[in-house]
Amino acid sequence: MNDVLNIKKIVHDAAAAEKKNQIDSALQILRSGLKQSPGQQELMIALARLQEKLKKYPEAHTIYAKLVDKEGKTSPVVALGLSRCFLGMSRFEQARKLLTPLYQQTPNSAEVLVGLARCAQHRGELADAGKLLDKAQKVEPDNKQARHERARLQIANKEHNDAIATLEKNIDRDDPYGDSIDLWIDTLKNQKRELYQREKLREFTRKHPQRPEFIFGLGLTYSRAGEIDNARLALDKVSKMLPGNFRILYELGVVERIAGNIEHSNKLFEQVLELKPDHPAALRTYGLELKYSYGDKEFTRLNTVAADMSSMEPAEQMQIHYALGKAYDDVAEYPTAFKHYAVGGQKKRKQETFNEQASARMFEVMKALVNRESMAKVGQAGCSDDTPVFILGMPRSGTSLIEQILSSHPDIYGGGELKYMTSAMENIDILERRLKLGDVEAAFPYDLNASYEQRGQWYADMLKSLASKPYKRMVDKMPGNFNFVGLIHAILPNARIIHSRRHPVETCLSCYRILFAEGHQWTYNLNELGRYYRRYWDLMKHWREQFPGVMYEIRYEDNVNDVESQARALINYLDLEWNDACLSFYDTDRPVKTASASQVRKPIYKTSTNRWRKYETYLKPLLDEIGDLVEQYEAELELPPQQR
Repeated sequence: MNDVLNIKKIVHDAAAAEKKNQIDSALQILRSGLKQSPGQQELMIALARLQEKLKKYPEAHTIYAKLVDKEGKTSPVVALGLSRCFLGMSRFEQARKLLTPLYQQTPNSAEVLVGLARCAQHRGELADAGKLLDKAQKVEPDNKQARHERARLQIANKEHNDAIATLEKNIDRDDPYGDSIDLWIDTLKNQKRELYQREKLREFTRKHPQRPEFIFGLGLTYSRAGEIDNARLALDKVSKMLPGNFRILYELGVVERIAGNIEHSNKLFEQVLELKPDHPAALRTYGLELKYSYGDKEFTRLNTVAADMSSMEPAEQMQIHYALGKAYDDVAEYPTAFKHYAVGGQKKRKQETFNEQASARMFEVMKALVNRESMAKVGQAGCSDDTPVFILGMPRSGTSLIEQILSSHPDIYGGGELKYMTSAMENIDILERRLKLGDVEAAFPYDLNASYEQRGQWYADMLKSLASKPYKRMVDKMPGNFNFVGLIHAILPNARIIHSRRHPVETCLSCYRILFAEGHQWTYNLNELGRYYRRYWDLMKHWREQFPGVMYEIRYEDNVNDVESQARALINYLDLEWNDACLSFYDTDRPVKTASASQVRKPIYKTSTNRWRKYETYLKPLLDEIGDLVEQYEAELELPPQQR
């Protein structure tokens, strides 16, 4: 009797510690109890459930597996626990094999129904998944897991607003469902509703200051917006509340990588991989800083994880393929590397489709509407502020390097890739036609018909709000602003516009080999990538012809070959005094929220030019689209600098 009471007390004490977010204490209480009573089932199940909450599914699985007898028989509680672990490890078929007999035994178990629904959705059987969830929610109307899976189904069916409303029922409560917060954040991000998301998270954090889920979500939001100090504060706080949580450690690693603390970032990723060796995103991101070689620990670990790729979610498989592409590139197995980049890109495109016709139409609209004649007829004066500096061009064309050089100057602030310009341009009037960019947050409502000066002033104010003190020049290096050169000049006539150019194939291949955090759907297919590049090329030609002298153009190759003269010319273009710090740009401490985060913190290396030749055999689809542009660019590089 005393033993039973003692075990009940241990479980109670652990639960109380967990409720206070004292997870280490809860773990210690249960482990101490098991030392006193080895193999005690109630304690083992409590410990396994706690490991599940920490997303440590392999550890939880190990505990549950000890409760299976030699004949493979187990209790329904243990079978359910094992199935949850398999679901957490994306081993759906193994989960289904456990859940199916449980369903036959207990057809009205909401947890079994939800688990089977998730397996059905993984197999693409959405209708069956919906029926299972209907039944689960009839049994338990407030079942949070069922509601979460319902939202996942709604997203799969492109019912995004319904999914957001469904998820908020799981979030705006005293006992929020953590996974729903993550999915809610991702959904709002994809719907470009970041401002709504931020305000709601601040609201939830004020209402529930002790809930780590909201603090973690707010930290993620800050991180994705490039607000590194705020992100670090939030994530550090939640890491203390939930020590040893691999998801928090991973996001902290991302933040430190953006901040330029590469060594600290790698240590955090190493901790993640100790806790969860098969974490796909950590394997890929950590691998960016490695130089893999055959047989080393990292190469072996990555390939061991990849051997079980078929059991992973498509998004996780995608991460692993890009990680393998980098690894096999390092060991000079280019056919294998390229295959992984290609398969990873195919999986990415299945997740995020690309409407090439709509994209092409926007290029044509810009050329037709925005030209010297139309802007003269508009006759509006823009905002005279000369603070903004735009660095634009194709992604991976050297924009980050230019920004890092400029931001090393004490009078220049580097703002990174900002989304303000698309908001400023939405609904802009061009000779009684309104420019519609699509799914963006407009700075001004349609009915206001804001003037060019108002739009330029709004942009300048948003830019200046990023810095804690005034700067003479502030940089926006969103590459995609190349679409708006003529309009940027119209609303901010005194802004400086720098166009970064790079060898067409180097640019395109570098895009193709990158798993972008968002957007750039045209980079995952070589033919589409080539056609997009041609449209970019033609649009930049249009801007040169229609607005001569508006852009300062610099080639990546010239920057690499003579960084000092190029840097001096850039500073002169910005009408500032030279500062030698611009030559030590790799020591500048500032966030870089792009794929170039580590590269711009190294001295320039000339091997970054002409690397595409090792993949030339596989690039025929791309070269078929832009071969003539390659010849033209290479011919220009042969000319003396003054003739280019």
